[in-house]
Amino acid sequence: PLISIAAGCRVSATARRSVAGARNRPMSFIETVFPVIGVVLSNALYFAPASGVAAVVRSGLLGNFNPLPQAIMVLSTIAWAMYGLSVPNAYLFAANAPGVLASIIYYVSTLPLIPREAHAQRWNVQAIVVGGVAFELALWGGIIFSGCTAETRSYYLGLYGSALCVILFASPLSTAALVLATGDSTSIYAPLTLAQCVNCGTWTVYGFAIGDVWVWGPNLVGTLLGLVQVGLKTAFPSRGKQAADPAAKHLFRDEGFVPVRPHLSDNDEI
Repeated sequence: PLISIAAGCRVSATARRSVAGARNRPMSFIETVFPVIGVVLSNALYFAPASGVAAVVRSGLLGNFNPLPQAIMVLSTIAWAMYGLSVPNAYLFAANAPGVLASIIYYVSTLPLIPREAHAQRWNVQAIVVGGVAFELALWGGIIFSGCTAETRSYYLGLYGSALCVILFASPLSTAALVLATGDSTSIYAPLTLAQCVNCGTWTVYGFAIGDVWVWGPNLVGTLLGLVQVGLKTAFPSRGKQAADPAAKHLFRDEGFVPVRPHLSDNDEI
């Protein structure tokens, strides 16, 4: 059974009342304009990696492109699209449904480019998607067949979506050790980071306006994490050839980011 559904109802009662109150009063400028802007910005965020994905597909090499965020994006966009349907909130659904399709395209396009020497990285990316989809199916099945109320359903979907959202926003920082060791922030994709900051800031304001903690909570965290990435990008400008640094070679080997050219042997120099 789901963990403490009754407790979840009690915990979310105040938030539900505030949301209900917001729906019963005339909508403000923030509640009508900001979500429209948020829909546009969210889709800009999800489509920001498109040029990078197209570049690595054309080259046949993953290079400095980090595939981890794309795998998490598959799960996060699905979770938020389902939350948008559950609440219901057409803005949240429209902000994430296109991202579901985009993230799946990114995932299936970049997965074959992970070289066989980076088997740990390949396994991690595959496990995230397969394990995440399995968990989502179990979560949805448990919620539906438990006979819980719509409010309880939205509570758990919002909790799960928020957790994934924070992980997605933090995933580019998985290469932070590499950035600090090499002084090169190439692995942090600037368009995605900038889109994240502006997008999360917009949804944070909207979330506060409608009193939905599952909207403003993860997006506030996402804004802060995005600013951390901007700080790293500013402090350590991209050099474009981070593999030239001896420290980069060591970290690429340890983390599975080996892809300057495919199928390197242990005697090859990166």
